[in-house]
Amino acid sequence: MKILSLVAMITAGIWLNGLYEHGDGKETALLPIQESPSKAYNMNEAKKRGDIIWGYEDYNIERFQEFLTNTNAKKEDEIRITSYTIEGDPIFKDLVFDGEKFHYTYDNSHDGYGGQDKGIYKDICSEILMEEPAEAAFILNGCSKQRDATEYFLIRLKPEDIINKE
Repeated sequence: MKILSLVAMITAGIWLNGLYEHGDGKETALLPIQESPSKAYNMNEAKKRGDIIWGYEDYNIERFQEFLTNTNAKKEDEIRITSYTIEGDPIFKDLVFDGEKFHYTYDNSHDGYGGQDKGIYKDICSEILMEEPAEAAFILNGCSKQRDATEYFLIRLKPEDIINKE
């Protein structure tokens, strides 16, 4: 749990700072890209679309497990994980697996309280890791814009929701 809290704090610090420094001393900004955001939609529409919903209400968790199975088999697949703020604003995490890498898009552009850091962020990552405190946390790792050991948090599952941990 302490490791997960530390990862969350570091990730939040990087998102707020918005800058990544690579070993060559050059700084690369992780800034919102100029792309039209996804259309905002409510939880009922997310269910109709087949989104994996995580947060206040968990829905379609088995689709995340199917995605993990497909990616372990190097089979192309894509998912959307949708969560909602307290005010009901959607936050989208899109993952597209091309058979080798994970193309990650984070879109919090509809977050009314997202401040200056809201927007659309993209990265390419090499793997999904599972950390196991009381509930398993799934995170992206080996990302091109990633700094040090910081990962992108995807979803947390209860032990009874995990079918196969491999």
